[in-house]
Amino acid sequence: MISSAYAATEGHAQSSGLPQFDSSVFASQIFWTVVSFMVLMYLLQRYVIPAINDILDSRGKKISEDLQNAEKARQEAERVLAGYREQVERARQMASATLEEARLEASAIREHALADLTEELAKKKASAVEEIERVRQRAMEEVRDAAVEIAMLATEKLIAKTVTKAKAEEMVKGAVDHLEQNKASLH
Repeated sequence: MISSAYAATEGHAQSSGLPQFDSSVFASQIFWTVVSFMVLMYLLQRYVIPAINDILDSRGKKISEDLQNAEKARQEAERVLAGYREQVERARQMASATLEEARLEASAIREHALADLTEELAKKKASAVEEIERVRQRAMEEVRDAAVEIAMLATEKLIAKTVTKAKAEEMVKGAVDHLEQNKASLH
């Protein structure tokens, strides 16, 4: 059969130049094309398509597993991120509380130091006032004593008689009181 088709195409090929377009061999060409196609389809269906399906299925499973693993990893990352955020928030709160505590402690220390300083200054002021008062009293006594002695000497010389110390002190006291009253009235 092949030889007759070949012989037919050989004689015909010389006449038209393209044997595939020779209408006398169309039937056999169509038959063999269909047979070749059916064999090819059978082989593809039997060996190639199952292998391709297996590869596609395995890739689909791998992609599905990768997507599931990625989703689990994403959920784990979100959980870890939430944990870190909680830790950061707790750390912020602790830092804020520590800062507030330090601020309050510093304020208390400052107030305590200010109270101590005020108290110490009051003590020093009181001590200085006392010292000034003692020095003033001593100076006043010394001035009175000197005035009494001067008054006694002056009186002795003026009246040529002896004035007692008590009398001289009384006269000096009167003079000092008179000076203080005049001084107070001037102010």
